[in-house]
Amino acid sequence: MKDLIKFCVFVIYSTSIFFLPNNQILFFFIFVNCVAMFLLRKSVNRIIKRTLNIMPFIIFTFIINCLLDDIMNAIWIGIKLLIVCNMTMIYSNTTTVTGVAETIKELCSPLKLFRINTDEIKIIVCISLTMIPILKKDLSEMKEACRAKGIKINIKNIKTILSKFSLSILIRVNELEEALIAKGQNY
Repeated sequence: MKDLIKFCVFVIYSTSIFFLPNNQILFFFIFVNCVAMFLLRKSVNRIIKRTLNIMPFIIFTFIINCLLDDIMNAIWIGIKLLIVCNMTMIYSNTTTVTGVAETIKELCSPLKLFRINTDEIKIIVCISLTMIPILKKDLSEMKEACRAKGIKINIKNIKTILSKFSLSILIRVNELEEALIAKGQNY
């Protein structure tokens, strides 16, 4: 229940930022983010670093908004996006994969009326969220292997690289399926 409340507060907080006018209220949200980082005693450096990793996306959004709208609105959108990305990093640092999966299960509980097993949804969410770092690691290993072999990643050879990455994903999924089947047979 605690994770569900935290998730709902996170969604309301993040959504409300985009519906607020472009004024000093946003600086209050920046203050709230800073207080949340320090009060939760999570790795502030890690949260800031992860937020800064998203800066190319924020800058790209800023540039697109400069082209389509005036510069002041683009600045405000950039600030709002930075606040939301920072709060997302804070949320992801304070919540476990199991907590997120349990929250999704609780949110999907009305589906029980249609005889949908929410425990299966929880397992799917857990598997999905756990596979993301594994796939990210596999992709970085493939990049390193290409660099070691002197292969440049470009449009000409992206098909080969993606086919090997897809094969890697299928192998991982097959291993995961076999592990789940083996665990299911033990019960």
